[in-house]
Amino acid sequence: ICLIHFYKRKEGSLIGDQTMGVLSVLVHVCGFTSFAFAIYYDAYILKLPEHIHPKSESYGGLAKYLTFLNMCLQCIFFFVCLLADMSTNNSAIKRVKDVMFASAAFPIGIFVGVIFWGLWSINRELIFPAKLDGHFPVWLNHLMHTTVLPLQIGELLFSSHKYPSRIVGGGITALLTLGYLVWIHVIYHYGGFWVYPVFRVLTPVTRPAFMALCCSMGFAFYILGEKLNSLINKEVEVEAKQAPTKKSRKAKKDI
Repeated sequence: ICLIHFYKRKEGSLIGDQTMGVLSVLVHVCGFTSFAFAIYYDAYILKLPEHIHPKSESYGGLAKYLTFLNMCLQCIFFFVCLLADMSTNNSAIKRVKDVMFASAAFPIGIFVGVIFWGLWSINRELIFPAKLDGHFPVWLNHLMHTTVLPLQIGELLFSSHKYPSRIVGGGITALLTLGYLVWIHVIYHYGGFWVYPVFRVLTPVTRPAFMALCCSMGFAFYILGEKLNSLINKEVEVEAKQAPTKKSRKAKKDI
C-alpha cells in the first residue's frame, strides 16, 4: 500500500505520464545492462578453482543453476521492455512483454531473490557456501540475487501491465517451475550430484516436500503480482477519473 501511494503527488494526483515513462525506461535500461554484464562476467571472466567447483560437477554447465537461467530470463525480458517502450500500447511486443512479466519475469525473479536470501539467513551453507568467499565477488552475488527484487518491483510500479488469464499465465509459471525440477533430476541422474547443497542435506522424504514448497511459492508470487498489478491499476483509474473533477472545481473557484 505504501508503494502504491508513491504513485501519487502530494495534491493527490498521479505522477505525470512523462515522469513515469522516464522511470520505466530507466528501470529497463538498468535491468538489461546489469543482467547482461552479470551473465558475461559469470560465463567468461569468473574462474573458480578445482577445489571450489570440481570438474565432476560440471554437467549442465551454468545452465544447471536457476540463478543463471533467471539472469538470462531477466536480460531477455528487459530487452523486450525496451522494444515495447518504442512501440504502441497495442503492439504484439507489448503483449509479449505483459505475458513474460506476469508468468515468468516477476514470479521467478522474486522467487530467486526470496529463496536465496531466505536460505542464506537460515544457513548460508545450504545455498552459497563460505568457501566461495574470496573467489566469488560480492557485487556479482548481489547482481545475481538482489537487484532482481527492486527491478521487478520498479517494473510493477512504473509500467502498466495487462495480465493474461490465470490459466495461461499461471500455467506458464507452473510449466517453468516443474521444468526446472525435472532438469535438476536429470542432472542428478546423469551427473551424479545435486545442483544446490540444500538438496544434499534433505532426506528422500523432506526433499520432495521442499520441492513442492518451492512450486507453491512460485505460484504464490504469480498471484501476488496479479493482485498488486490489479490494485495499482485500480488506484490509477480512480485517480484518473477524479483528476478532471478536481480541475473543474478549481476552475469554478477561479471564476
